[in-house]
Amino acid sequence: MNAPVTRRSLFANAMLGSGLAALSPWSVPKLSAAGPGEPPYTLSINIELMFPRTMPKGQRVEIVAAQGFKAYGFWNATEEEQEAMLKVQQRTGIKCSSITGPGSTGSSTGLTKPGMQQAYFDDIKGKAKMAAKFGGAMPIIFVGRQQPDVPWKTQRDQIVSGLKVCGDIAKEQGITLVVEPLSTSPGQTRMALDTAVEAFPAVAEVSHPNVKVCYDMYHLQLMEGNIATHLREGLTKGWIGLVQIGEVPKRLEPGQGEIDYAYIFRILRELNYKGFVDTEMGTSTTPEAAMQLTRKMTLEN
Repeated sequence: MNAPVTRRSLFANAMLGSGLAALSPWSVPKLSAAGPGEPPYTLSINIELMFPRTMPKGQRVEIVAAQGFKAYGFWNATEEEQEAMLKVQQRTGIKCSSITGPGSTGSSTGLTKPGMQQAYFDDIKGKAKMAAKFGGAMPIIFVGRQQPDVPWKTQRDQIVSGLKVCGDIAKEQGITLVVEPLSTSPGQTRMALDTAVEAFPAVAEVSHPNVKVCYDMYHLQLMEGNIATHLREGLTKGWIGLVQIGEVPKRLEPGQGEIDYAYIFRILRELNYKGFVDTEMGTSTTPEAAMQLTRKMTLEN
């Protein structure tokens, strides 16, 4: 008896006949002429997780520029590293999209612990100056950990009033602060505003043009999911200042986890998002392969 012909067998035969089955999982075929083309947003390569820790940061920026990208992001850097990166910017024209910057209050007392606001503002001033030095990069900020001994209403009121002050600091330097909902590991005290559901209303209440949300899909998928719906809402209402990507659960390049990034990129195109999409992720292969795979996905979706 002849074996039945199924859709799966037809597809497998076609793959074998064309030679595509020999491709490795991270091969990057050429873009189809029918693809959508350049997206409205700018792809930014974050140089932290993707590269070896021992590689000088100036060298990392050189590699990103050589791959044809127009923007990059980073977390923090010594004065010497900053000068090296700035030299690459001046020589290549690449821009810095975002920094995390110096200061530890954002991940501890922040704006949630009474009496610690001034220390937080001092850290924000340092971040704002550093961001201005890098041509107006957006500092990604955190508003502190939840304080179990302080009523939540008190903490939230301090966050809103404090972010208004931070917005004025940012305005003086000509930059925009982006508040990131940050996931926490089991056993840790949760960060404040660690979901879009909490961050969006707070930033809306702050209502300052220099304070937005950093929509990091890796952290938000871990904390609450529903990232496509919240992305649409945040962009439509003007609350999102920066989008970051990274797969779940291993924080690698698109296609290595559970997030449908092809769909996410189509949403960004549909809504005509013109900001930065920062690749705050590691890689399962090489930085160059991860960069080009992500670029291919943004061009095709």
